[in-house]
Parts: sequence; structure tokens; C-alpha cells
Amino acid sequence: MKTLPDISDLYPQMLNVSNKSFLRYGKSNILNGEIETVFCTDDNSLVKSILAENGRGRILVIDAAGVNHVSMIGDQIAAEAVKNNWQGVVLNGYIRDVTEINDLPISIIAKGSVFKKTEKFGLGKRGAMISFAGLIFKPGYWLYADENNFGISRQKLEF
Repeated sequence: MKTLPDISDLYPQMLNVSNKSFLRYGKSNILNGEIETVFCTDDNSLVKSILAENGRGRILVIDAAGVNHVSMIGDQIAAEAVKNNWQGVVLNGYIRDVTEINDLPISIIAKGSVFKKTEKFGLGKRGAMISFAGLIFKPGYWLYADENNFGISRQKLEF
């Protein structure tokens, strides 16, 4: 994959880039795939069930509204995502089990880490249009990320 600056140079009108910096976790630094979305705060039940499905190389974008007192993803959910062919996760929220996640062949972009897990009530909305970091995310949009940052396009970009 080309770098995010290269993609931006090729498609300046089609690639919208995040206006915030996030931290990266996992062994992979590159993301290039179709987006699935979920909105959920204080409850990662839906995140867990989505990442248990075949991801077909997609990227799950989670808007946890920046909640910083619980984590949305831990090592077990991240390992399940790897097993089920999810390329990665972009999370407006926090993870836990950083050491274990950093050993996995996945890319997780998040605000940081916090050790406390969420409650499980089955709350949230899959396939929602969500917005954070100056971007609007919808299922079917494409996400591109590397060490520079991340950005989205309404369609797959060819390079």
C-alpha cells in the first residue's frame, strides 16, 4: 500500500484525513479496507459480537464517544478479530491489555488504554453513521491508515 501522504497526493479531493492524533496498537501499522461501524458507550457487547463474525478484511470503526473510564477492546476480543479476518479497528475510545494486543497481527487505533472492562447490556447501534476526529464514517466507506494518521474515502481508491 502507498503511504497516506502518497494517497492524499493522488486523491486530494477524495481522501479526508483525521484532524486528531490517536495511538497505535498491534503489530500491523497499515490499514486499507472497507468500514463497518458501531456506536456504543460503556458497553462492548456489540463490539464483541461483530468481531466474532467473519470480517472479510474490513475495518471496524467504533464510536465510544471518547469514554475514558472503560475499555472497548481487550486481548481476547482483539485475538478474536484476528481469527475472524478483521484487518483492524479504529476506536474513539480506549483499549486494555496493551502488551498482549501489541503481539497480535492487527492494527488498532485508539485514544489510549484504561484497564477497566465494560458492562454487558447489549447496547449500541451497528451500521450507524458516526463522526469523530473531523470525519464522518459510514458502512461501505473506505479507511486508509499508516504511521502518519488515518483518512477515509467514500469509495475504494485505486493505486
